[in-house]
Amino acid sequence: MNNDATIISDILNEGIFNSKKAQVAFKYSTIFSFWGQIAGKKFALTSKPYKIKGSKIYVCCENSYVVQELIMYKKILLSKLKIYSEPLGISIEDMVFEYKNWQKITQVSTPDDYPDFYTDKVLESTQISQKEFEELFLNIDKSEYLNTEQKEKFKNNILKLQKAKKLRQM
Repeated sequence: MNNDATIISDILNEGIFNSKKAQVAFKYSTIFSFWGQIAGKKFALTSKPYKIKGSKIYVCCENSYVVQELIMYKKILLSKLKIYSEPLGISIEDMVFEYKNWQKITQVSTPDDYPDFYTDKVLESTQISQKEFEELFLNIDKSEYLNTEQKEKFKNNILKLQKAKKLRQM
């Protein structure tokens, strides 16, 4: 009997994951997933990057007050963003903040896009099974466009998100 899962995974690897559009989308998604670390706890729930066009990243904010505050931190945010974008081969030189599309942007979000912020101590005490651990990091280890430091940061972020998700389900 053929292993259908292997056949499906081969099709996905050869078809979807090797396409240029999918690789670019995955890179953008990777950058977006680090927004909480880039913007900090204060802005993680009130702002969300949603598009990269050219060398600009577009960030939607809850209201005009958040926009004004983020504009003041723009240089700092850009320097933090480069840590995540440059290893992916993406150059971000400018940020555009707006608030008019907040409802539209957040309507398509899932609760997991906004993890609760747990302390490192609480997250460390949350256990992940070996199987879950291996499944989470399988594709990251195979990634050729992330350097070792970027892979570790990405793994750390995913692990924290997974543990936060487990804590919310308790």
